[in-house]
Amino acid sequence: MAFRTTLSRNAGKHISAYGSVLDRFMVSHAPSLASSSPSSSSSSSSSTTTPASSSASTSASLFEPSKSTTTGCWAPPKYSLRRQAKLVKEAALTGQLSLLPDGPKTTRIQQRLHRLAKTHTFEQTARQYQYIPQDVSTPAAVRPASLGERAVRPSQRVSTAEREAALMTARLQVRDVGPYSGRAKVFKGSRVDKGKNKRRDEVKNKLGAMQQTVHDWHSTQTDAKNKLKPGLPF
Repeated sequence: MAFRTTLSRNAGKHISAYGSVLDRFMVSHAPSLASSSPSSSSSSSSSTTTPASSSASTSASLFEPSKSTTTGCWAPPKYSLRRQAKLVKEAALTGQLSLLPDGPKTTRIQQRLHRLAKTHTFEQTARQYQYIPQDVSTPAAVRPASLGERAVRPSQRVSTAEREAALMTARLQVRDVGPYSGRAKVFKGSRVDKGKNKRRDEVKNKLGAMQQTVHDWHSTQTDAKNKLKPGLPF
């Protein structure tokens, strides 16, 4: 269903006042398509071999590379793969895929449609059957009464304390192992973050001794003033 929707959406982009791309292709190459169709093969057998071979080469050169009998060189097809894809999509949507000449895009979409048809046939056949299980007496699941009869989970086999002790032992064993053993831990951060703890401790100590600092400052100022006073009153 999605494939058919994609075909219709893409085919609707290439319709103009002169008809669709497929219509213009059919009109332009009607003689070569008629000569290459299976219905005209019996009528063309009575004619000479030269026109038949020329028409076959013309139809083959539309979608497939053709080899020159004179020079032996290969010529590219008249329609590129992009234009072939447009024609093939419209032909598959309108049911005219058999009228197009053979080509890589034509063969590919025919194989895809064949696989889709086979899958659809298989689905239609499978819908006619219904699976009915046999009557097998299976005992009902009963929850064990005791913990010893139940299935133990992997997380329940080892207690939390034992797991933490094992992790701590593993950390101690790998602490002095490796190329960086014995080195100081490198701080990963800016210079401001590196000295943050030290500055916080200094500020805390200064705030704690603020009263003594103020008292010392006042006493220093008083002593300085007393030194400036003259010893005699005159």
